[in-house]
Amino acid sequence: MQNELYPYLPLPTEQEHHSRQAFPKTILLVDDDPDIRSLTRTFLEHEGYRVHSCGSTERALQIFHNACEHSNGIDLLITDFYMPDMSGVELAQELKTVQPKLPVLVISGFLSGYPLEEFPKDHWKFLSKPFALPELLTTVHAMLGCSEVSGSAEISG
Repeated sequence: MQNELYPYLPLPTEQEHHSRQAFPKTILLVDDDPDIRSLTRTFLEHEGYRVHSCGSTERALQIFHNACEHSNGIDLLITDFYMPDMSGVELAQELKTVQPKLPVLVISGFLSGYPLEEFPKDHWKFLSKPFALPELLTTVHAMLGCSEVSGSAEISG
């Protein structure tokens, strides 16, 4: 059977689908580009993830703290590197003061002048825009422990 929403991706087996819905992981998606944010959110929700999305780091901080107070928190942060009010890395570092082992996926079209070796090494990955949706999914699965294969390069120095 073909996946109608994403025809190049296979549909999950019934067991995989029920497993994901029984214990959905929560992702905080932060990107100031509304098109990328909407497409990425729709794709991840279709794959069974619970997604909170926003276009500013200020709003991301509010969502994160609210999720920590009223639910099981955030399982993964996906953030654009370049944001209007603070960088995605600065946002992640602030969130990690509350949740030190929070996995962080930084996405960006370019990192002009920013050496990748300066990224923290623990629980961080980088994915270049534009990315293919299957590459995003493979990376997210790997970071959340749903898969042993990662579609992005580990940030290392």
